[in-house]
Amino acid sequence: MAAQIPASAPLQPPITAAESAVRVKARGAWFYAEHVLRSMRRYGAVLIVGALGEPILYLLAMGLGMAQVMGGGAPQESLGGVSYVTFLAPALLASGALMTAATEFSYPVMGGFQWHRTYYAAQATPLSPAQIAVGHLGAVALRFLFQAAVFFGVMLAFGVVHGPWGWVQVLTAALGGLAIGAPIMAFSASLKEDHGQFATLQRLVIMPLFLFSATFYPLEALPVWLRWVGWISPQWHAAQLGRVLSYGMAEPRWLTVLHVAVLLALAFGGAWAAVRMYTRRLGWRPGTPDRDAVARPRAQRASRLGRRATRVDRMAGAHAEAAAASSVVREHTAAVPPMPEITVRRGRLGGLYSGNVAAVMERALLTLKSNNWVVFASGFFEPVLYLASMGLGLGALVGAVPGPGGAPIPYGMYIAPALLAVSAMNGAIYDSTWNVFFKLRYAKTYQTMLATRLGPLDVALGEIAMALLRGLLYAVGFLVVMAVAGMATSWTALLMVPGALLVALGFASLGMAVTSWMKTFQQMDWIQLVLMPMFLFSATFFPLTVYPEPIQWLIRVFPLWHAVEMMRALAVGAVTGATAGHALYFGVMSGLGVWLTSRRLRALFLR
Repeated sequence: MAAQIPASAPLQPPITAAESAVRVKARGAWFYAEHVLRSMRRYGAVLIVGALGEPILYLLAMGLGMAQVMGGGAPQESLGGVSYVTFLAPALLASGALMTAATEFSYPVMGGFQWHRTYYAAQATPLSPAQIAVGHLGAVALRFLFQAAVFFGVMLAFGVVHGPWGWVQVLTAALGGLAIGAPIMAFSASLKEDHGQFATLQRLVIMPLFLFSATFYPLEALPVWLRWVGWISPQWHAAQLGRVLSYGMAEPRWLTVLHVAVLLALAFGGAWAAVRMYTRRLGWRPGTPDRDAVARPRAQRASRLGRRATRVDRMAGAHAEAAAASSVVREHTAAVPPMPEITVRRGRLGGLYSGNVAAVMERALLTLKSNNWVVFASGFFEPVLYLASMGLGLGALVGAVPGPGGAPIPYGMYIAPALLAVSAMNGAIYDSTWNVFFKLRYAKTYQTMLATRLGPLDVALGEIAMALLRGLLYAVGFLVVMAVAGMATSWTALLMVPGALLVALGFASLGMAVTSWMKTFQQMDWIQLVLMPMFLFSATFFPLTVYPEPIQWLIRVFPLWHAVEMMRALAVGAVTGATAGHALYFGVMSGLGVWLTSRRLRALFLR
């Protein structure tokens, strides 16, 4: 029988503080990487589905659907004699790491410094800033390897890996993720506040690197003046390496070596910059004791306690003076007349609506002016970038496709109205989901609003109206781009602007209702996972006829399919009764969303 330890005996740590410091000095980066991986495990399902779902959906939609438009999936001479899905898969493997890097090295880094301040908690231990930065990089690199290995298994299932060295592209994809992620990490560590920098980075840097880096077509399909984007992009270098390893794409050996050298230079250069920025932000200099991890001498602590006592005495005196002043103020204000009675709206909507939607919009506009105008403006460029990339690059490979009524039209003209519908959806969804979620769960803006005379319906209509304003500006700007490019051939194209507003109203009203059930940022990612299949499979980039008949009927349920069909009909003047049916669909969707949103706000905040 083991001897019992007396209750009065002090607990002894398994190792001494000196031994712990030595262990941390040797393996501190691994310890912090373990912490980051354990944090990821809490929302692992969202991470895995998001990291794998997007490239797999692109592979199914573009690799199979677009392949039917490009010769029915047969090998293409312009692709080096391989099928389109074989050409596309290695680039999508690399793009998965690119998209994950843009997420993992932006908001989480800002959270470590500003919101959750987890970096400062780690800095209070023997961990150095360099170990914290390298540990974060290492944890995300392991995530790159895991998701690349799983997607490589999907490629094997599709039969698109034809070389014995195909598995090495798991490593090159992870290297490509670090090549873009490490510089983003250094940039994120340099920011004190987020005023739309991350959204702008996603739309104006990550998105062009994804679209103009030979992901969906050879770089030679682009005009010469656009190819430079691919040459400087880590996505192009990683995608080309993947193609060489996957099916033996013909390429000079010196260029393959250059791909590896560029990725290594960007990864190590970005990691060096990130370590320097972490060291600066956490206030530690090499060669000096870590002031957060070393206890101060007793004399210093005693003097600090003395200074604190002095401050407490001064604060007590200030409170006494304030109390005396407040008594004088009460004497002078005793004769002030009471506030006038507030008019209360009565009737069936009395508890829901005060008739002051303008106040909600005014506050949103003032906030937009001071903080998020960059995010607001950059949202216009996303559909324009897609149009330029797909219209020029894929258009050179596809040619003409059947438009509304069956008449063949150029590929750029085919996708332009669909991208306008997507733009209206994305603008409305951003305003009614992420923006609403922050106000609902963190800033507590709606609780403050509903403590006034405003009702839930005022708040709902005000937020939806802001989403409509965003949709209006995007629609007008994109229609001008279409007109300049000769992609609007009928006067009915002017009706695309109110059509885009109707689409935005439907998505904004329903999106705000769905957001009211979300409680964490990770749950919000599920909304994106629902939007991505709609974006790819709603006849945005190829006709619905490429699918089997049962799949076609399933896609016809999607709201975005109705938006795409309505916009295409208006762009070329092929307006029929079906166009009115699409508009009616969004009318019903909008009414249901407004009703559900007001009920949810009332249930959350009113008793």
